[in-house]
Amino acid sequence: MSNTPQHATTYSGDIIGGVPVITHLNLDDLESGRIYRFMFQGSNMNIGQHWYVPIMVAKGSQPGKRLLLNTGIHGDELNGSRVIQQLFATLDATQLSGSIIGIIQAAPNSLFHISRTWYSSTDSGEFSNMNGIFPGDKNGNSAQIHAYLLWNHLWQNNCDYAIDLHSQSTDTEYPLFVFADYRVAAIKTMAELIPADQIKNDEGEKGTVETTFVEHGIPAITIEIGAARSYQSKYINRTLEGIKNILNHLQIWNCQQGRTAASYGSFIGNQMYSVKAITGGYAEVKVSLGDDVIQNQEIALQRNAFGDVIHTYLAPMSGKVLSLGTGATREAGGLLVRILY
Repeated sequence: MSNTPQHATTYSGDIIGGVPVITHLNLDDLESGRIYRFMFQGSNMNIGQHWYVPIMVAKGSQPGKRLLLNTGIHGDELNGSRVIQQLFATLDATQLSGSIIGIIQAAPNSLFHISRTWYSSTDSGEFSNMNGIFPGDKNGNSAQIHAYLLWNHLWQNNCDYAIDLHSQSTDTEYPLFVFADYRVAAIKTMAELIPADQIKNDEGEKGTVETTFVEHGIPAITIEIGAARSYQSKYINRTLEGIKNILNHLQIWNCQQGRTAASYGSFIGNQMYSVKAITGGYAEVKVSLGDDVIQNQEIALQRNAFGDVIHTYLAPMSGKVLSLGTGATREAGGLLVRILY
């Protein structure tokens, strides 16, 4: 965790929808035993107006650990927003020891466009995957500046643990799935408190939210919650169950222990392979999420416009189906089946 000195929570003086706007958050100067709502001022647009991030803070009546729940880095991945909304609807800050921060719509530009990427209107326009540019750049484009503001003025100095909530992208689907760097014991513990379908022991990727926290000594995991653009209650409820397990483990909230990876029977792997289309065509996937597959099993095929089979895809190894392409058409490079093993 950073030891950078913090300045006070900074209010811009603006009010949006009855909610105060802040440009910097410092949990230390918030009154204990309360739940707060803020709009965090992010980078600005080509017309000089700002993007705003809705956040909720539950500051317990007693000191303790601080957990960050972040969602909305990719704008078509929505299940995580409902997880945070439902959690905060049940919280009583006077019963907490420590704090919980819930970030909704971390990348509002991407959510506005219902897109995985942030659109910057520079010149002819450019697109940035926000989950690859942290901790940002205060002298960069609007996406890089927004990432810099999130990291330096909202996240880094306000949490001891972090969970980044995602789902699969449009036209693809995950089950309830966790990325976790098992080289850190605290991260392994967090991951296995989630009753996930599958968990990947994963060293992370430079620039992602999760890995940036880990590089700064803050244990973090990524939870992938089902499919894009919809609310899936079966995954939302199970994610909530796991997050409550973590809150209980961190002694932030004394709540009932739910199912864990062990009791749920989560499949844990450390490698995954994506079978992608090698040509354009109409795709038919032959397996379902969670299926066990064996090497050389037929898992997908593609047809041309007349219905002729133009390519058949076989499993390159044995494992468990982690993700599927759900769109009926696929260009070359589009995901068909991802296998965890």
